[in-house]
Amino acid sequence: MSAGARGRAAARRAEVFPAAELTDAEATERARTVCYAETATGIHAIPLADGLALYDRCQQAESADDPSAPLVWIDVSCPGPAEEEFLRDRLRFHPLAVEDCVRGRQRPKLDRYPGYFFLVMYSATVNPSRERMALHEVHMFLGRRYLVTVHDHKVHEFGEVLARWRANPQSYRTVGALAHGIMDSIVDHYFPVADHFADRVEELEANAFEKPSDSQAGLEELLNVRRELTIFRKVLGPERDVVSTLLRRDLPFLSADLLLYFQDVHDHLMRVVEELDTLRDLLTGAMEAQLSAASNQLNVTMRVMAAWSIILMAITLVAGIYGMNFHLMPELVWRYGYAWALGLMAAIGAVLFAYFRRRGWV
Repeated sequence: MSAGARGRAAARRAEVFPAAELTDAEATERARTVCYAETATGIHAIPLADGLALYDRCQQAESADDPSAPLVWIDVSCPGPAEEEFLRDRLRFHPLAVEDCVRGRQRPKLDRYPGYFFLVMYSATVNPSRERMALHEVHMFLGRRYLVTVHDHKVHEFGEVLARWRANPQSYRTVGALAHGIMDSIVDHYFPVADHFADRVEELEANAFEKPSDSQAGLEELLNVRRELTIFRKVLGPERDVVSTLLRRDLPFLSADLLLYFQDVHDHLMRVVEELDTLRDLLTGAMEAQLSAASNQLNVTMRVMAAWSIILMAITLVAGIYGMNFHLMPELVWRYGYAWALGLMAAIGAVLFAYFRRRGWV
């Protein structure tokens, strides 16, 4: 893919996902490939050459728990042209899957290729400086004894899984266990994001009733939160289907004892999806309340304006009558005619004001 095409793809992702994108120069500078495997002293990062040698041995593994092929994890971050060639030519992944990794903005999915599976998920965080959600795309190639991850941004969940793998290597003897650890950590981080949305929706609900005068800014904020919720929901729906597929299919890297763990991931996803649906309903109610408050405020303003218009119109009527230049008007030659006209206008205005005041219009 050309540099211009990569830049346009990054711009499209920036429009959909509120996460900071990298330029081609930044991606090239930050691009790196790290390999992790079990050594004599535990789980450590190993040289890329050693990792590739283990990867070649894993290609010949007969089963997901083949002890002759040590489990290896190759992590590729910020892929550029060199990493694209590395994935396609050295690791021999299908060009379509490699293109998905480089272009990004893929729908969460699970694709089956000869000898491995290609999985797409999204990690979610809350950007504290902007108070907005950030989604980062995560691609995983799952073989019998190897795992290859590709991502554009730092994924904090990888560090957590790596720490647990180092603390308890016996629990991560297969690719399925390692993939579950990553998926479970990613899904668990959805709950703080959902809590962030819940707090924002609660605040917007309160503002809809407490600050109806600021309806324009409140409605704008409501629409922004609704847009983020919709984007998040569009990610979680397909991910739920992916986990359901993992539970239904007989996958070579997924042993029977892992089904319960993936079922737990599915349950967590269901909880987050249901919470998001509830928040969307609450947000719709807050939007309706905001619009109702704005409409009510407009009605009050129109009543006040109509009341004062009637009062001024009645006063103007008296002034208009006495402003006619007829010679035979009795009050023109009356000594108190001017005071009479002013008093009449004041009396009519006071009566109308008292009437509208009693009706609550002014």
